[in-house]
Amino acid sequence: MPWVLIGPVAGLAWGAVDSVVNHVPEFLGEIATPRAERSGWAQASEFASLILDAGWAWAALAVLSGWLVCRSPGSGSDIARGAVAGWLALVFATSAYYFFDSIFDNDTWWGIATRYWLIGSSLFGPPLGAVGALIRRPGRVGMLAGMVVPVGAALQMLVRPPASNSLMAVPVRSTVLLGAAIAAAMVVRRYATWRRASTSVGAESRVDRPSG
Repeated sequence: MPWVLIGPVAGLAWGAVDSVVNHVPEFLGEIATPRAERSGWAQASEFASLILDAGWAWAALAVLSGWLVCRSPGSGSDIARGAVAGWLALVFATSAYYFFDSIFDNDTWWGIATRYWLIGSSLFGPPLGAVGALIRRPGRVGMLAGMVVPVGAALQMLVRPPASNSLMAVPVRSTVLLGAAIAAAMVVRRYATWRRASTSVGAESRVDRPSG
């Protein structure tokens, strides 16, 4: 797949799935039922919805798109491609989300919310996509870039956790925090492996260097 299509494809899929998941209780005829009394399918959809609707998850979409289009870690062109991919991912995700919402809710697509989030997508998509491209770099830069999503996810769960009136609030919070911890540990391990390897190479080069 051409790199320029990765962001749009990922964004369209994300936006469509997010909108559909949000409307599952309506499809099941349980929209008027208290959240704590809904069926298992509705609860499962709410679990997914609380994750897919989260700001950190949308940021992760842009970061992932930037990471996917990166081919040569460290090159300026890859960072530019990552920025474009992140922007396209969020723009297409926002457009798809409100398009499906307009169908399910029999409402207009080009509303204030759509315009607001398209502006937000254009502001935050490029830098987040660039972060995704930087993840492939070795060393501290790659480590710091790799920490953006896990730290962001953990902060959101701690500062703005899901509403407590949802039965899925605690499971979602626990799942996201656990996933963020695992992801952060993997990033640190990758950095530690790189550092050990670079230290070893440096030591060998000093040993092999001819004296005098």
